Amino acid sequence: MPLPGCSISVSLDGPQAFVRLEGRAAAESAPAFEKLVARLKDQGVGSVVLDLSRALMMDSGFSGTLSRLVGSTGAAFTLYEAPQRILDGLEDHGVLNQVSLLTADRLPDSLPKTEQVVLEAASKAEVLKCCLDAHRALMALKPENVAKFEAVERFLSRESDKLLGSATDPARSL
Repeated sequence: MPLPGCSISVSLDGPQAFVRLEGRAAAESAPAFEKLVARLKDQGVGSVVLDLSRALMMDSGFSGTLSRLVGSTGAAFTLYEAPQRILDGLEDHGVLNQVSLLTADRLPDSLPKTEQVVLEAASKAEVLKCCLDAHRALMALKPENVAKFEAVERFLSRESDKLLGSATDPARSL
């Protein structure tokens, strides 16, 4: 049975957003998450509580995107109820140091009601670019990540070049 995809829901409370991820926080949903955070920043949000209590996993493409967003948006990211396997992956990649953690005992009695965000399907080119940028960010974040992601970065770079090359060269797209 295949794993479910990712659903994202959000609630706004002034300059703070509560974003819930459910399912697989993976590379294919990273572009939509990136667009959502950019939209929230444009709306004046400076703090994002990321509810991972229903997240099944987070891959390196998504964790690298989270790392890039922490660095590029200036927003404070707080993780709520992240499963240990996700925390372990974020720690391994060096991303955990960029965020803070919030436990259930420090949250108000009721969680904000969130509304599901309609996720636009990202093109292959968007996913490749987002994933490539994410892995480059992880490699820059922690020297040990270079050995882990060097081959992935080369592969994604080649695939991106091929995709861009076929889009600009009509003879290659036949």
